Amino acid sequence: MVTAIVTIIMFLVMVSLHEFGHYIVARALNFKILEYAIGFGPVLLKSKKSEIQYSVRAIPLGGYCKFEGEDEDSDDPRAFSNQAVWKRMLVVMAGGVFNVILGFLLFLAIVPATSPIYTNTVDTVVENSYIADAGILPGDKIVEINGKNVSFYDDITLYTRDFSKDEEAAITVKRGGEKLDFTIRPTEQKIRITYLEDNIEYYDEINGHGSTKYIEYDEDTPKQEDKIGIPQESTRYIIGFTPKTEDVTFLNVWGEAWHETKFVVKLVYQSLWGMVTGKVGVSEMSGPVGIVKEVNNAVNQGSYSWLYVLNLIALLTINLGVFNLLPIPALDGGRLFFMLIELVRRKPIPPEKEGMVHAIGMLLLIGLIIFVSYNDIVKLFVK
Repeated sequence: MVTAIVTIIMFLVMVSLHEFGHYIVARALNFKILEYAIGFGPVLLKSKKSEIQYSVRAIPLGGYCKFEGEDEDSDDPRAFSNQAVWKRMLVVMAGGVFNVILGFLLFLAIVPATSPIYTNTVDTVVENSYIADAGILPGDKIVEINGKNVSFYDDITLYTRDFSKDEEAAITVKRGGEKLDFTIRPTEQKIRITYLEDNIEYYDEINGHGSTKYIEYDEDTPKQEDKIGIPQESTRYIIGFTPKTEDVTFLNVWGEAWHETKFVVKLVYQSLWGMVTGKVGVSEMSGPVGIVKEVNNAVNQGSYSWLYVLNLIALLTINLGVFNLLPIPALDGGRLFFMLIELVRRKPIPPEKEGMVHAIGMLLLIGLIIFVSYNDIVKLFVK
């Protein structure tokens, strides 16, 4: 029940704010607005002020802002179709932009709760790692990876997450005002954890150089009888350093929230590019079913569940805003694309032709949603 309520509230907040973006910019530019609705379907509550009807509808999974002359011709000079193309573009863009702004505001609340802030400055270098062998030192500030600008720590994780075992990366650091270039590759780290009768044996191997330490049982690390004597092994590939951290202050929280917002935007584009190039399969996408599963995971995180929920909303709303502005028929980005063509041609595309393109796009999007939802359901039963 909690998961269902949180999911509905999430969708209502994201979609209503998206439509509010269209609404508030249209009002500022003096468009004629017929209705601003929260939800779909039968009207539960409504109130008309001036010429605009405000309504709450029965299906709480969306909303809309309806304009005079949005999909048809109108003689009203304030109708959507009769406005200058740059004004229409601002109104159409506003929905996605407001979603991204919501993500930024949520990160303003999330960042202080996840203090400290990780920076792109090296604090310690892992002994025997390739980054140590290359000559990178504590205090070096990583500013570029493979020619891509690094402005904060998450940029490093983003640009290195798809590195293969033997792939090399060009890293540029700042050291004492000087820029230095290095070439590194991922470091292999093998970890073996063995629960013993008296303690835990922790074996850590970096590029073939291993060390062992023993961890005593306590309240935070309880003894697990069912795991006694059974080694748990894992292998991963790391860059090989720990970053310097900063305490959150009133000043740096704004920059960090902006960095986190940019990171999610970059992640969306990188994932989409991965799909185009075949590195990421469509089967890896998540739809409504997958989102509900993630909401359920978030609300069951104990005392920190509110933080996980806020972070999930931030990720989803930025994803919604960015995806909606892509030049795909039936989305706001598709409408913007036709408006750009109108700017170049100095006359609009015939409405019936544009409408046909959007209708086909909508059918394809519905098909994609069905496919992704089917995969999400399969994932629930196949581990």
